[in-house]
Amino acid sequence: MSGRRLATLLALALAVIGAALWLGARRTAPQDTAVGEPVLRGLAAELDQVSGIRIVGAGDRALVTLERRDGDWLVRELGYAADSPRVRRLLLALGDLRVTEQKTTDPAGHARLGVADVTDAQAQGLRLELAGPATPRTLIVGRTAGTQGSYVRIAGQPQALEARPALEVERAPRAWLARTVVDVAAARVQSFEIVRSDGHGWRGAKAQRDAAHYAVEGLPRGRELTHAGAPDATAGALGNLEFDDLRRAAPRAAGERPERATFRTFDGLVLDFEGRSAGTERWITLTATADRALAARFAPTARAPAPAGSPQPPAASAQAPPAGAPTPGEVQAEAARLAARTAGWEYRLAPFRYDALFRPRDELLRH
Repeated sequence: MSGRRLATLLALALAVIGAALWLGARRTAPQDTAVGEPVLRGLAAELDQVSGIRIVGAGDRALVTLERRDGDWLVRELGYAADSPRVRRLLLALGDLRVTEQKTTDPAGHARLGVADVTDAQAQGLRLELAGPATPRTLIVGRTAGTQGSYVRIAGQPQALEARPALEVERAPRAWLARTVVDVAAARVQSFEIVRSDGHGWRGAKAQRDAAHYAVEGLPRGRELTHAGAPDATAGALGNLEFDDLRRAAPRAAGERPERATFRTFDGLVLDFEGRSAGTERWITLTATADRALAARFAPTARAPAPAGSPQPPAASAQAPPAGAPTPGEVQAEAARLAARTAGWEYRLAPFRYDALFRPRDELLRH
């Protein structure tokens, strides 16, 4: 064989070896082009199509199932409303999730990052299964990466990723519950009536919307309020009223004397609370209705136009609702939503929230 032919064969052999080494490196080296790309391609445009989120933990055990129903979210395991804004934040984070660095493809490395398959009984991560879009997505979420990212891996693919933003995924169904029982501004409250188990009930009311304070009826002879605004805080008890826990409502025990509080708003919403104590725990139930007659009583007063050139009388500010006040139809819908959500449930409140609802009369009076 001539030297020239030998040199040609050697060059070809070196080229083949170089190509093989390059292909091998391409299979294992980080793909710089993937940095900045979405982890779940196309999901951002399909978020409104997501109808369910299933969270699965170690041993392939289903932990939480979130279902979209009529625009809101439900925690299926508890049969109660989910915190829809929180679910929405998770979906937005998944839609925005972008690769910041490619990590290992080694299964041993997956375990260190918390993105091993959750079929393993020792797995530390969570598998998120999104239902609804034409292409279902399944993502394994592992440990946090710094303060702003998470380690993730698309199920069935070997490549682990570091991605941002950080994903907050709770494992307990109760962590996903909508915690607010009601959220009614104090300015809406027209009156409240407290019936306590000690027999010392009382009532506060405003005769018109712009009254400075609530007038209290039925004070004991010779007793007076600590100050004119003493009862006003009770109207604020409905602002962002959150529960600590919930359970199916139990039948009332024979001879039990629950405490009651009824709040009526200028726009006709009526909220009836029933409270009971169980050791150190405080539980309430709620019934919501709409009273059109009450709303009509405080509706804006119609006024005939004044003759041309005559002075215009002042507006009836006492009857004028604030800007943005709900219409009768909106109040009906609000009462229906509250009734549907709270019927058959009992809520455990923090003691200070319970005491604000069923405030003792003596707290208002001078000693």
